[in-house]
Amino acid sequence: MDIARAVSRLHETLRANQRPTGTWGCRGHQDSVESSCLATLALHRQPSIELAAALHALRGMQNADGSWPAFTGDDPEGCWTTALAVLALIATSQTTKRLPAAVQWLLRPQVREAEWLWRWKFRTIDNKVKFDPTKFGWSWVPGTTSWVIPTSFTIIALEQARSRGFNNSKELVDRVAVARGMLLDRICPGGGWNSGNGVVFGVPLAPHMDATAIALLALKPHGTVEGVQKSLRWLVNRVPRCPSPYSMAWGLLAMAACRDAGPKVSEGLWSGAEQLMRLIVDVATFDDNSTLAVTALALEAIQGQNVFELRT
Repeated sequence: MDIARAVSRLHETLRANQRPTGTWGCRGHQDSVESSCLATLALHRQPSIELAAALHALRGMQNADGSWPAFTGDDPEGCWTTALAVLALIATSQTTKRLPAAVQWLLRPQVREAEWLWRWKFRTIDNKVKFDPTKFGWSWVPGTTSWVIPTSFTIIALEQARSRGFNNSKELVDRVAVARGMLLDRICPGGGWNSGNGVVFGVPLAPHMDATAIALLALKPHGTVEGVQKSLRWLVNRVPRCPSPYSMAWGLLAMAACRDAGPKVSEGLWSGAEQLMRLIVDVATFDDNSTLAVTALALEAIQGQNVFELRT
């Protein structure tokens, strides 16, 4: 199993797909902050002209308030991709004033549950979806309710910013604690996470692999919690049957971070790597840059280099 060769091929394809602007598109079209951040993370260990262009473009896409949009020319108020941009800046040691501004933007109250009126509404009127509104995270765009993936990425970004000394404030620690409470509150009854809630209209929802994996990465310090352990077991059992390289890559990233949880996780990690490489054998035919980047990051994580892992 030649992981190094597979990663090299993925990197070559990402470089070939880079746009003249230094960015990456979503399936080759409009400049995508998500794809650009993931590609930058995938390439960040190898200084190059392409990486320098990517960082220049990423800095240029930042809004005046410290946030990032989803696409170039998009909403100037910013969105969830700000967390990915923070992770890319940290990984590439871009510690200019752009990083503190982005962290401060992430710390602002942006979801409905942060307001007492919405908390009251969720408890009394709009209660078809059961969750604790005092436990909230982050949304895809400001002014809406909390979702699992934006919350998980923001937790990881803020924790990495704190651990590297960029922001050690009590505000950050308290905000992350509330957000982790939200993730723990919304675990699906059988383990894992759906995109938002575990139960809707009294019906248990099925977990999604990418949401489950990213939430597990954010909850690494809470690995002994029963709901987290159940979610990891669900993920380990689901990975071998996954037909999607994107979802499988996220699953392997989470398993790599949790490999000390038991032999089944470690064994599944290496067999999953073999299966993932089979899924992307025709790498040049892939036009989804996010899939290419996450796959490269997953294969590197199996070898101990996980850009999303939180050290405990």
